[in-house]
Formats: sequence, structure tokens, C-alpha cells
Amino acid sequence: MIKQEDKFNLNSIGLQNFSLNNHQNLNDWINQKYLSLNYIKKLQIKFKLAQPYSFLELPNFFKKEKIKLIEQAILTINFEKKETDLFSFYQTIDLVSVKDNVLRTFHQFISSNEFVSYLHLLSGLKLKPKVIDMSGTKYLAKNYLLPHDDKLEGRALAYFLYLSNLNIKDGGKLDLYGKNKDRKIAVINSIIPRKNTFAFFQVSNNSFHQVEEVVSNKERLAISGWFHHA
Repeated sequence: MIKQEDKFNLNSIGLQNFSLNNHQNLNDWINQKYLSLNYIKKLQIKFKLAQPYSFLELPNFFKKEKIKLIEQAILTINFEKKETDLFSFYQTIDLVSVKDNVLRTFHQFISSNEFVSYLHLLSGLKLKPKVIDMSGTKYLAKNYLLPHDDKLEGRALAYFLYLSNLNIKDGGKLDLYGKNKDRKIAVINSIIPRKNTFAFFQVSNNSFHQVEEVVSNKERLAISGWFHHA
């Protein structure tokens, strides 16, 4: 049972004044399920109570026609291999710099006042509009990202839009670390990449996570980055 003190103060984050009539771009981009005020309330509580730290996994988040265009567009951008002892994967430049109209429009929407305000409703975090990091990532067989916390000054939320479908046997899960019942560090939750799943977590000193090694021939394609504290 959710304790009263664990609930968000909905007035404090503006839900009482939220109206879709003033947010046409949200209607154009996001599936209606996620714009229901009752469902937003459920997501607020889910984010706050998530373990091992605050995160949300939102399947079928964007309109299908938008995702199709984004997937086609990102595949036209060059991916450069990034490799150290900590990671091995392929990454684009920051998408704010690309000329592709689809990706520029997507970047403008994700960083817009409307969408940033929507994320504020879900997370309770005050985020800075117009200032985000965004790049495409591609993981092929044997690519991975070892555990780390993403903690860097100013970062508030790490986000991911998955553009391919993987199964457990393929690897490539996003694993979230915390302490298990024996107080030992372990994987507490995982997100399996599914096309059109939008996920995000609160960045903190405890937000340790990894991308599990991809062990099949499937590509793990995503767009990801960070929102920053206002």
C-alpha cells in the first residue's frame, strides 16, 4: 500500500493546471494513453516508488508514424565506434548538429517547453528546456557498456528511446543496480529494448547501470541523452 507521505503533491508540480488544450505538440507526438491525467498520476507514483532508483519505462510512447520516420532518419547518420575498457559501441554526433529535418524536429520537440514540462509532471524534477544532450547509439554483437552512474554536474534525467526489438536471449538489456535483500550490489531491475519504448531515470550518486553485452546479431538502436537541472 502506498503511504500518503510517499505520494507526490500534485499541486506542487502543476498537474491541477495541466490542460491538453494548451499542448497541441504533445497530442501530435505522444500516444493519448500517456496524456490522461489519471494515468499521469499513476506514473508519478510509479516513478517515485521505483527500485532501485526512480525510473519509468513507457512502451509505445510516441505515435507510430513518428517512430517510423525517426528510425529511417537515424539510419542515414554516421555512427562512429567508441571503445575503451568501459564500453564498446557506436555513436552519432550530437543530433542538435544534424541537418536532417526529421531529427531536428524531434530534437526540437524533446527539448521544448511543452515536453520538458510534461517530464516535470512525471518526475517532479525541474528541468531546463532547450538544453539537452541527444545522440544515436548502436550496439552490435559483443558491444557493451559497463556499470557507471552517469553523474555529471547538471544532469537530472537520463533518457532512452529504443528503435529496435531485442529479447532476453539477445543481451543488450539496460540493467539497473542497487542493493538486494542481502545488502549486496546486484541488478534489481532491467529494461529490455523494445521499439518505441521511452525510458528515463533520475541521475544521482546511486544511479548505477549498464548495457548488457549484445550476444546476437541483432542491432540495438536507440536515441539517448540527458535533461539538465533548471
